[in-house]
Amino acid sequence: MSVTGVLFFTSGGPRTREEIPVFLRHYLGREVPPPVLGAIVERYDLIGGCSPLDELTERQAAALEARLGEGFVCRAGFRHSEPSMAGQLAALREAGAERLVLLAASPFFTSVTTGDQLAHARHALEESGWGVDALYVHSWFAEPAFLDAWAEVIAEGGTDAEAGYVFSAHSLPLRLTGEAYAGQVEAAGDAIGKRLDAACWTVGWQSVPPNAREPWLGPAVEEVLDTFAREGVRRVVEVPLGFTADHVETLYDIDIVHRRHAEGLGLSWRRARSLNDDPRFVAALARVVRAALASPERFRP
Repeated sequence: MSVTGVLFFTSGGPRTREEIPVFLRHYLGREVPPPVLGAIVERYDLIGGCSPLDELTERQAAALEARLGEGFVCRAGFRHSEPSMAGQLAALREAGAERLVLLAASPFFTSVTTGDQLAHARHALEESGWGVDALYVHSWFAEPAFLDAWAEVIAEGGTDAEAGYVFSAHSLPLRLTGEAYAGQVEAAGDAIGKRLDAACWTVGWQSVPPNAREPWLGPAVEEVLDTFAREGVRRVVEVPLGFTADHVETLYDIDIVHRRHAEGLGLSWRRARSLNDDPRFVAALARVVRAALASPERFRP
């Protein structure tokens, strides 16, 4: 039986407190000034001292392999932490993979994250000399099973026709808003809002660096919450739509910063849990992989 290798990739994060400076140096490409590093470490301390992203991504990859079944080998690889994407490509080659699917963990595409990760994976593959047939899969935000999974997870906390739903995702500098990312997030939020039969939903953008020197995409989640409060919406559900696994942007930016802001406005606020390795999300990933294999010409560079 032929073997299909799947590299499930994302940015990565620090697995321990000690790894935080190393991760940031790799991610930013420079040393982080001590005051800035100290502030970032404090944020991680508030969520357990590290990021759960790498472990969760590995659990997603293992569950995806089990869901796909015999003939598939799946590995999680990271752009800015270990195991690296290059190292996991070598592991898939050693496992006997005869064709390859490089699957972005994010369903949304922007050049500075998914695009950079894809370019890095392609370069690593070329450098390895492995002439395997490779499919590069991204922008899978419209997969119905993915949208259904979100709607079902959100509904687990109860449906509320009078609540305001805010679908949060990482913001981008305005100079990048010509890319597909914002439209993809908005389309997914719209599809999920309709599945919930919600009366009020919108997208809010988050995690703009405090030292940003250029304008970023808005409205910020805090601005959305302000608008809800002014318009008389008293109950809010925040959905971490832009993230498929928990990390600092969900556990700190949403669970601490956004919650605090909402409560300061007198709003009743709850956050839909992240998809992580929920079986419904894993099933959606499997559908994405099988769809790519069924139409490979769409996913070759």
